[in-house]
Amino acid sequence: MEDSIIMEEKRRVLLRNRKIFLIFTKYLSHILGFGYIIYTLLGFFGIDAVEIGYLVQLSVLPWFYAFSASVALEFCYVHRLPLYYIAIDELALVIDNYYTIPLDSYNLFLSHLFLVGLLIFGYTYYYVKNHKRNTTAIY
Repeated sequence: MEDSIIMEEKRRVLLRNRKIFLIFTKYLSHILGFGYIIYTLLGFFGIDAVEIGYLVQLSVLPWFYAFSASVALEFCYVHRLPLYYIAIDELALVIDNYYTIPLDSYNLFLSHLFLVGLLIFGYTYYYVKNHKRNTTAIY
């Protein structure tokens, strides 16, 4: 009798931990994408936000983990959009470091805003496509 109570408690703890992991993994990409946007905005205006950079800047391996976790856990496209934004942003930074993109800071900032606009457009398109409601009004 006591063993079944202990096993039930272990199962509840395991389910709670899985739920916490799923929630964290699902919204991690949004937090990181938003952090990248804030970091870019502050950098453009000359505010050196090193702490934000430490929190949100990713190397390649954590990005692969986040992306593979989103695929393995079968998250929808909306939860992968910020990861795509981060990948494109990092790729542009690597290209700029090695080949020096001939853009001044204002145009580089506009390219970041263009990427953010694409992210918002993709999110809105996906949301509207999958959450259609009957819009016919009865008067």
